[in-house]
Amino acid sequence: MPNINKSALNNNLDFIQLKLYDFSDEKIDYEKIISERLNKNPKIENTNQKLFLDENNTFKYDNPVCPDCGSHKIIKKGTITKNKQNINGNITEFREQQYQCKKCNKKFGISNNPLIKNNKHYLQEIIDKIPEIMKIGYQSLRKISKYFQIFLRIRISHQTIRNWSNKNHEETIHNEEFEYSGYYLYDEQFLRLNGVRHYRLTLYDAILNIPVAERIVRRRIPKNTKKFILDSTANKPFICLTTDLFPMYRNVADEIVVKHQLCTFHLFQTINHKLKVYCRRNKINGKTRDYIYENAQELKNCFRQNSKQEAIEQFKQYLQNYRAIPVVLKDFIRKHIINHFHRYVEHLDDENIEKTSNKVENYYRQTNPEIIKKLYKTKKGILTFIDFQMQNWTQKHIKIK
Repeated sequence: MPNINKSALNNNLDFIQLKLYDFSDEKIDYEKIISERLNKNPKIENTNQKLFLDENNTFKYDNPVCPDCGSHKIIKKGTITKNKQNINGNITEFREQQYQCKKCNKKFGISNNPLIKNNKHYLQEIIDKIPEIMKIGYQSLRKISKYFQIFLRIRISHQTIRNWSNKNHEETIHNEEFEYSGYYLYDEQFLRLNGVRHYRLTLYDAILNIPVAERIVRRRIPKNTKKFILDSTANKPFICLTTDLFPMYRNVADEIVVKHQLCTFHLFQTINHKLKVYCRRNKINGKTRDYIYENAQELKNCFRQNSKQEAIEQFKQYLQNYRAIPVVLKDFIRKHIINHFHRYVEHLDDENIEKTSNKVENYYRQTNPEIIKKLYKTKKGILTFIDFQMQNWTQKHIKIK
């Protein structure tokens, strides 16, 4: 007759010895505790992760466990010798203990040696130099190979360096999981991959002063921008988005249904550019030119108030003398500012909202300056480089709330 395990009933036991985690504010469920204890699956604690190095330069497990059956009945089965090139260009010799399980006869060795990890010919300390070099700034693979040869006297092919450094980025890189603020900046930077124009999309946390995520896309269209922003903010707070004046961003922000702040720095730049072109084409100088610029200064002051309501009142007062406004400003006010005035003054009632997109543009200047925009060959290559730059920037600039 087969053995059948039957759970003990609560009323058949005189007492149950409870553990600390059995207690709670609710009434103790003795039946549940009994059931969990009797039906608990044994968990094999894999202590193979703990290594030590003995006096003979041999790596061993502190308490070996069979990776197949979990048995602790393990015997030693000799050692293997490994010769690896170190950071000084010399050969390091060490041994790794081999084991065999007496229960299932499984043979196994050291699987988590931090000195070699997944490579075969070099110690891990050499590979760890690659991210440090790439964090400094863009370097070609052949140039990095040359650095190793000059300074460390180690000959490593550029293809080997590619294999070490490349990460499996499909299209997006994400920063570490921080407690993001919900106040973001968004911008795009064009670059060329093998001569073909692409776009680098970046979502940036305004409060922490770090990038949240980046993506490389072929086309600059609302669908790509919206999908990237939604993917990057999934399960994260989302309060406000600050962008430059590109019209597509306004439509995307409205579709996402999020508070949208337009960059006031770009607004003032646009106004100055329009005035400069207008005066040059119409050969306007002297007092007339001074009057136009003074009137433009009054318009800019509308966006420099202490609150949104004050800005609205100042703008209404400015429009009362509509006939005195120069023609070049009338057209811009009628076609753009009146329709989107609220997008320029969101920051006045919330100090956490960035009124410009300067932070993300500064990030671009530091991580991907104009001089190297055309040097990339593959999407994986640029994403790998940006990933290292993101890590470096985060370490230097993050502001924990």
